[in-house]
Amino acid sequence: MTKKIAIIGAGIAGLSLAEHLKSSASIEIFEKARGVGGRMSTRYTDEFQFDHGAQFFTARSPQFQGFLKPYIQKNIVKEWAPKVVTLASGEKPYKRDWFETHYTAAPKMNMLCKAIAAHHNINLKTEIKSLIQEPTGWFLTDHNDTLHGPFDWVISTAPAPQTAHLFPHVMAEYNQISTIQMTGCYSLMIGLNENLNLNWDAAKVKNSPIGWIAVNSSKPLCRSGYSLLIQTTNEWADAHIEDDQDQVKATLLNEVEKVLDSEVKNPAYTSLHRWRYANTVVDEDDNHDGYVLNKDLNLGACGDWCIEGHVESAFLSALSLANELKQTL
Repeated sequence: MTKKIAIIGAGIAGLSLAEHLKSSASIEIFEKARGVGGRMSTRYTDEFQFDHGAQFFTARSPQFQGFLKPYIQKNIVKEWAPKVVTLASGEKPYKRDWFETHYTAAPKMNMLCKAIAAHHNINLKTEIKSLIQEPTGWFLTDHNDTLHGPFDWVISTAPAPQTAHLFPHVMAEYNQISTIQMTGCYSLMIGLNENLNLNWDAAKVKNSPIGWIAVNSSKPLCRSGYSLLIQTTNEWADAHIEDDQDQVKATLLNEVEKVLDSEVKNPAYTSLHRWRYANTVVDEDDNHDGYVLNKDLNLGACGDWCIEGHVESAFLSALSLANELKQTL
C-alpha cells in the first residue's frame, strides 16, 4: 500500500522533498501563506516587485546543479551578475567581486517554487497548529480546527522553533530541534517613480543597521518599476524585533538616506516585512545528518536550519531526508 506523507511548509525544502518522494509515496503539502515560496518570496503591486526574502542563491553541489538544470533551460532560473559594491556612511564605495555564479528565479524569486509546486497537491492558507497520533496514523489540526489525515508520516520544513512547537516533547530529537537558534531580519521595500542613477545594482553595507541594498528592478527579466530592497543585519533585527513597526520603518528609511547620501523623495510605495526566522546560527561543533528523522514516531524535519541558512542548504537537507525515507518506505 502506498504510504501517505504530510509535508508542512511549501518553501524550497518542502517542495523539493515532495519532488524527490513523488514516485515513492502519496504527498500532501500544507502551507500557511497564500502562496508558495517561503523565504523565496516576492511582494508585488501593479507597478513594483520585490524579492523580499532570499535575494539570490548559489549552486555549489552537483546535486543542486543537476536539479536546477531544467529550470535554467526554461529561463525560470537565471544567472544574476549585478555590479556589487561595499557601502559605508561617509566612505567612498568600492567594488565587491563575486567569485562564483549567483542565481535568481525570474522574473520573480518565487517562480522556481511555483514551477515545482505545479505538480503537487498543496493546501494554501492552511496553518497547522497541532499533531495528533492515533492508531490509524497522524492527524493534523489546522487554524480552523479542521482535521487532516490520517498520514503515515509527517515531515515539517517549518523553521526550527515552529517545528519544535508541533513535535512531541518525548521525541528523542526534540532537544536537537528546540535548541536551534534562528535570527531575524527586516526587509524594507521602496518603489520610486524616478531612477536614483546609482552606479551599482547591489551593495553590502557596513557599520549600519542595514546589511544589504539591491536595485530589485535590475534583476533578470524583471519588468518592475524602479525598486529598492533593503535588508537589515540579523543582529539589529533581533534587537528590534518587537519594536513598533512604524518606528522601525521610519528608522530604516532614514538610514537608507544616510547610506546612499541622498534623499529618497516621495516614494510611490513603501512596505516593511518582519522575518522572525531568517537565518540560522551555525554551531560548528554540532554533528548531524542535515535532517531529523524518528522512525519510531514516523516524524521528520528538514530545512536550511539543519545545515546553514541558504537556499541550497534547504535543498540538500530535503534531498538527504528523501534518500533516507525512500529506503524506509
